[in-house]
Amino acid sequence: MKNLLLIISTGLLFVVGSVSLKAQQTTLSLPEALEMAKKGNKQIQAQALEEIYTAEQTRETRNGYLPNISAGASYIRYLDRQVIFLPGSFAGTNNAVEAVSVGGKNALSGFVSLYQPIIDPSIHRQLSVNKISEEIEKEKTMELQRKIAYKVASLYLNMLLMNEQTDLLDQSFQRNVRALKDTRLLFLQGKAIKADTLSNFIAVENIRSAVSYLKNNIEVSELELKRLIGMEKEERIALTDKLEFDLATERSAFSSLDEALKIAAENRKDLNIQQLVINLQQKKTEATRAGLMPRLSLIGQYQIQAQEDDFRLDTWPRTSFVGLQFSVPIFDGNRTRSRTTQAKIKTDQEAIRLNDLKDEVKTQLAGILSKWEEALRQLDIQQTTVASAELSHRMMEDRFKNGRSSRLELTDAELALTQAKISYLQAVYNLKVLDVELKNALGLLEL
Repeated sequence: MKNLLLIISTGLLFVVGSVSLKAQQTTLSLPEALEMAKKGNKQIQAQALEEIYTAEQTRETRNGYLPNISAGASYIRYLDRQVIFLPGSFAGTNNAVEAVSVGGKNALSGFVSLYQPIIDPSIHRQLSVNKISEEIEKEKTMELQRKIAYKVASLYLNMLLMNEQTDLLDQSFQRNVRALKDTRLLFLQGKAIKADTLSNFIAVENIRSAVSYLKNNIEVSELELKRLIGMEKEERIALTDKLEFDLATERSAFSSLDEALKIAAENRKDLNIQQLVINLQQKKTEATRAGLMPRLSLIGQYQIQAQEDDFRLDTWPRTSFVGLQFSVPIFDGNRTRSRTTQAKIKTDQEAIRLNDLKDEVKTQLAGILSKWEEALRQLDIQQTTVASAELSHRMMEDRFKNGRSSRLELTDAELALTQAKISYLQAVYNLKVLDVELKNALGLLEL
């Protein structure tokens, strides 16, 4: 009875464990991976907080137009009475100046003051600086999304390639294992030489090594993909896309270099960011110059105070005023002039960087379009090679069945077919990657 219960419990645990393992596996297409990255990528989440931070800086600057109201109170105990100096005639003496002790030894006061900017060019221009900073952070978020999308797409395609290569090698491995068994049997029967068995054994072990290497790389790439899209490490990924290339649909994405440059100029966020940085430096120059412009403010204060030797504070004299304060900077040691010159130099630097970035984009697009044409030629070549290798394998298989060729020749034909199919997969992969690279270079790749 105990053994029966143990068997049932073990079986249930096995079933539950199997269900749990299946539940942890997630099927994933490339669009789904991109959508997950948009929500789960840590870098994008951090950049979103940077947007919020910059918006708060703008709000802080805008609040500079609001009134500044402050209040305070103080208590002072004088060990000696305060002294004021009066003409002797005022104090009833013949001295020219007479020191007179006044006031109580306990002094209390309280006040409320108001400062309201009316005209302050520095606040207005700093607000323009902050608004451009907000735009830059928004563009940076979209630029980061483009970079993450490129990483996710590239990694996904690389995993697809390795998966399909593994499948081909697995099939080849099974065929070579059968060939090794046949060769060993023929050797024992005296119908094959030892070299044939050794060659088949080496082929099997080489394929086993290649499969192990690919599977290890797939695991490493899977970890990186899960990090990019914000997936838990414990979950397993099953890719649902196939490494296929539809020339009729994909070719339309490519344009001439001039058309590509126009598209890139409209969509590349890094170009927009660099232009905004130039605008930002110009606004900073204006904000620096605003430090030399006049300011007008409304000021006011209400104050109560009292002094007594004891704490019988019966009277509280009040003082209040309201008025306008006008200030004009006259000379600050040429510091503002130096800061303005520095800002102008920064603007020129950013303009040079923008031109360099445009040249880089042009070179990048030209390189991709050139690689695309070569990749198409390679795809045509590999298609022909696969067809030839399949024909050769069928012919060699017929010859082997009819006893007109050796197992080693059939193995060589099988290996050539596997290599041709892998080369074809590589050609398709290169085109898919170039398609992603072009969309990335045009600024059309996004999460």
